[in-house]
Amino acid sequence: MKLPSPSYKEYRELVATVLVTLTLLQYTGVIGSSGDIDLTFLLVVGLTLPVFTYLLTVAGENLTWISHWDRMVQNDE
Repeated sequence: MKLPSPSYKEYRELVATVLVTLTLLQYTGVIGSSGDIDLTFLLVVGLTLPVFTYLLTVAGENLTWISHWDRMVQNDE
């Protein structure tokens, strides 16, 4: 089983992009009430998103029929 070395910069950019997008969607009322920002939801997403993204990266690295998500992994190749 291969465990890829995560690219922390890419994970930070991904989490920041998702959190800003969700915050804007909450603030504008597309998700939930207009003007309300659910900090608990954003905290849970911010903490779990990197974990699940890494688990998907591990699955992609170890299963040959899944294509690689190269920008999330630092390969020496």
